[in-house]
Amino acid sequence: MLNLDLKKLAEMSVPERTFLSIFLAGPHSITELEKGLTQLRRVLKSNGLSKDEREYFDENVKTVEEYLERNPFKTGSLCIFTCQAINYFQAIWLPAPVKDTIRIDSYPYIRPLAELYDEYENVAVVVADNEKVRIFLVSSSVTGTEEVIKGNIKNHVKVGGWSQKRYERRRDNQLLQYAREIVGTLLKLDKDEKYGHILLVGSKEILHIIHENLPKELQNKVIEKPLDLSKGEGFVNHDIMALLSDEEHRSQQDYWECIRVEYLRGGLAVVGLEDVLQATNEGRVEKIIVDHTFHPLVQRCQSCHSLYMSAIETCTFCGSKLFFRVSVINEILDTLIQSGSEFHFADAITELKEVGGIAALLRY
Repeated sequence: MLNLDLKKLAEMSVPERTFLSIFLAGPHSITELEKGLTQLRRVLKSNGLSKDEREYFDENVKTVEEYLERNPFKTGSLCIFTCQAINYFQAIWLPAPVKDTIRIDSYPYIRPLAELYDEYENVAVVVADNEKVRIFLVSSSVTGTEEVIKGNIKNHVKVGGWSQKRYERRRDNQLLQYAREIVGTLLKLDKDEKYGHILLVGSKEILHIIHENLPKELQNKVIEKPLDLSKGEGFVNHDIMALLSDEEHRSQQDYWECIRVEYLRGGLAVVGLEDVLQATNEGRVEKIIVDHTFHPLVQRCQSCHSLYMSAIETCTFCGSKLFFRVSVINEILDTLIQSGSEFHFADAITELKEVGGIAALLRY
C-alpha cells in the first residue's frame, strides 16, 4: 500500500527544469534506465538549455546511482524523485508494476502515483457473524493486518413468557455491545490508515446493527453484501476479492454516469480536454475522470508556464519562444490534488473515450 503524501509532491516546483522523476517496472529496468538517462542528457545538451540545468541533471543522476548502489534493486517496482537544486530526494517502493518512465521538468511527474492511489484505494473489510468478526484493510490485491473480535452472540431461542423477553433484551444488549466494539475498531483504523470504503459482509442481522451504529461519515462509505460464511475462509476471501473488483468497475461507471447526466442536462459538468483544463485553471473542478490510455501532450511556455493546446511559436503572454512538451494530465492532477478535488481513472468506458478521454463535475 502506498504510504505517501501526494499533495506534498503536487505542491513542489522549482523555477528551472531540474526535477528528475523516474519510474522503474522492475530490476530488469536498470539497463534501460542507463540508456534513457544518457539519451536525455544528449537532448539537454543539444537543446540550448542553460548550463545550470545540465549540471543539476548530472547531480540528480549521480544521486540516483549512489542510492541504487546502497540499495540494490532486486524485486518489485520503484519510483524516484530527485531535485538537487533544492536538495530533495525520495525513493518509493511501489505495490504494483508501473511503466518505465523518465521525466525531467520543473516539478515531479505524479500521474503514475495518482493512478496507483486510485487503483489501490484502501477498503476496510468487515466479515461478521454472531460468533466473531474479522476486520482488515485491502488495497486492490494487497491485504493488510487483520483484527478479530469475538462476539459469541447466541441465535434466537424460544423460551416463552417473561423469560423470552429477558433473553431477547440480554441478546440485544450483547449485539449492541458487539457492534459498538466493531465500530470503535473501524474508527481507529480510519484515523490510522484512512480508507475510502467499508465492505460489510456476513449475516444480515449483525451487518444491520453495525451499519446503524456507524457515524454518518462512515455510513456514507459502506458497501453491504450478505455472504454465506459457512463455506470456509478461503472461499469467503475469494468472494470478497471478486466483490471488490466488481465494485471498482461499478464505481468507475457511476462516476462517469454522474458526470454524463449532469452534462446532458446542461448542468455543472464539462467533457473534453480543453474545457476540463479551463475549468481546472478556474478552480471549478470537484471531481474528474480520465481514461487510463489518455496521455495528451501540450506546449508549456518555459518562461511564464502558460499552456497551449496546439503548436505555437511565440507565447502570447510573455513573448518567449522557448517551450516544453509536457503531460497536460499531470498539470491538471497537480492543481486538483492541491485543491483537494477527487480524481479517478477508468478502463474501457467507450463513451468517455468518445468525448475525449476526460470529463469533470464542477463546483459552480
